[in-house]
Amino acid sequence: KNKMRPLETLSLFLLFISLLFLFFDRERTYFLMLLLLTIVISILQYFIEGLRWQLYIFIYFLPAIYICHIKQKNHINSIIKTFFSFWFLLALVVPYVIPVFSLPSPQGKDSVGTETFHWVDSSRLEWFTEEKSNDYREVMAQIWYPGTSHQNKKVEPYMDFIKLRSKTIAAAGNLPSFFPSHLNLVKTNSYLEIPCKNKKGGLPTIIFSHGITGSRHLHQALFEHLSSQGYVVVALDHSYDCNLTIFPDGRIADYRSEITGHPDSIKIRNQQINTRTKDIIFVLNQITKIHHGDLKSKLNGKLNLEKIAVGGHSYGGATAIHSAKTDERIKTCFILDGWINPVPKTTIKRGLQKPILSMGRPSWEDSDYPDNYNLLNQLFLNSSAPNYNIVIKNTLHLDYTDIPLYSPIIKYVMDVGDLPPSTSHKLINNLIFTFLESHLLDKSIEDYNTHLNNKLVTRM
Repeated sequence: KNKMRPLETLSLFLLFISLLFLFFDRERTYFLMLLLLTIVISILQYFIEGLRWQLYIFIYFLPAIYICHIKQKNHINSIIKTFFSFWFLLALVVPYVIPVFSLPSPQGKDSVGTETFHWVDSSRLEWFTEEKSNDYREVMAQIWYPGTSHQNKKVEPYMDFIKLRSKTIAAAGNLPSFFPSHLNLVKTNSYLEIPCKNKKGGLPTIIFSHGITGSRHLHQALFEHLSSQGYVVVALDHSYDCNLTIFPDGRIADYRSEITGHPDSIKIRNQQINTRTKDIIFVLNQITKIHHGDLKSKLNGKLNLEKIAVGGHSYGGATAIHSAKTDERIKTCFILDGWINPVPKTTIKRGLQKPILSMGRPSWEDSDYPDNYNLLNQLFLNSSAPNYNIVIKNTLHLDYTDIPLYSPIIKYVMDVGDLPPSTSHKLINNLIFTFLESHLLDKSIEDYNTHLNNKLVTRM
């Protein structure tokens, strides 16, 4: 949903009418009344919806047209009219193309709860921080789960610590640093620490790994979709692979994984995939502690530790594959436009003996890794369990994240395809959900292939 917020829309509409009266009404009485009303509504908008930088163009317009009214009492000349017309157009377009978007409403019947944890793995030293000795590996993990009552609770913002995050998010997309500062105004469908749903036999759990320069925040439409239908989703920030990891005390783990051209890049990537895999296994151990009550959580005693899946996007796809191969507790695996090159060759040669779903863009030929799909095909040929290798037409790498929601024109500046997110997200989320229902929960789905009969989907 890319609609502007109600009071923003009303303010701009009133400004437009005010402008017409300024241009064409010599008396200017209605202009002054409408301008005053516009100012009142914009003040209400500030307190109720929150101000964002995209509205500064509108705000500065208000004193400008009043000054124009004072200076040109009898007649507004055509140059000023043209100037103000372009200014108004800019004030209208900028908030629309960079909106405070909404996450899609989850399709399931359950409310969505969320908790965030800071965990230290005292069994591993942090190799990214050579400047610190005795620095242990730390991760931030966020859990989404099917909840019950959320009375008197407000939904959680899409991102925390936005002032810290804004600069690094912008840098990842080669954008000005203020550009993403409005993301803290984006609301999710998740409620903080509401009671968790009880389910006989416990809740199935998914651990999700983000791509390089990504974060746990970039797939919340998927997480909420799954949690509303009875799944627990745990997404972590892989510290120093993540765009920016922020710990509760304000310390940060910045992005340190840019190794293009580094002479030891292959060695570093091998170390990195092993670190990421150990992150997944560590999180799985922590979830086990949560279930048994050793860590305090709304999920104490609520999980089914026999029903664990792992998923990931891009480098997270490689992480998911290697984690599923490494840990027997993981029963199924799904990957979103997975970057397969970092997967160890032994894992590709042996394949996965667990159900796996891959979905991605039509081609990696124009990327730095044109053999990516060849490696994926080798993995699938060597895998004995049910597997699905799916290509979705008109998608690119970031269609498998929330980023297409960020702007209706995002495809012109980032790696986003032509499908509207209302189409792509619904398709991706439903394919993942149906795969998990069939192959993790062993539910009798008529035939998973019937869900692939979509003109946008090609089975490889």
